[in-house]
Amino acid sequence: MSATDWELFLRDIALCLATYQGRGPAVVWPDRAHAVLPRLRDLPRLRDPHGRHARRDPRDPRDPRGLPGAYGGRADAGLRPAPRGTGAGRLAADLGHRMGYAVDAFEHTLPAERALALRHPGADTLVFLLQGGARCHVEGPGGPGGEGWGIDLRLCAGEIFYAPAGHSCTLSGARAPCPLLLLVLRAVP
Repeated sequence: MSATDWELFLRDIALCLATYQGRGPAVVWPDRAHAVLPRLRDLPRLRDPHGRHARRDPRDPRDPRGLPGAYGGRADAGLRPAPRGTGAGRLAADLGHRMGYAVDAFEHTLPAERALALRHPGADTLVFLLQGGARCHVEGPGGPGGEGWGIDLRLCAGEIFYAPAGHSCTLSGARAPCPLLLLVLRAVP
């Protein structure tokens, strides 16, 4: 991945936020997503004392860090902060710098054939599927009569869903565990 790929990817996310932040949900397919997605899926690799990559049994359901249920494994129990030094950590830092406020990155795995509710009522969020596809049911805040609204869409790897504060989304319908990245924007205009 080149620096240009990274900058164009960030630019499109920033444009989406500049256009829709505080107004309503949106889906964006950032330019160069095909080049950036592998970087966002990268995990720190274990190294042996001599600096070589440690080998692991491919039948082992644990990720390269030895943690059960991370990317590529079975579904995990909850959101995990993305480690600094990974592509996800860098994305949060660079997007936060560009937007002028803190952005936190969290990793999760959407279980196969199960639903996952993502709710951050006080913060805008960006949801990235890093692999596979899923149904996304979005619910908006209650209207004047106390009734909210909802919409269903299909997200594929590389597409980013933006949910303003007060909105929630539920992911479901994945045929295999799908790694995802959730960015929580700590400043809402």
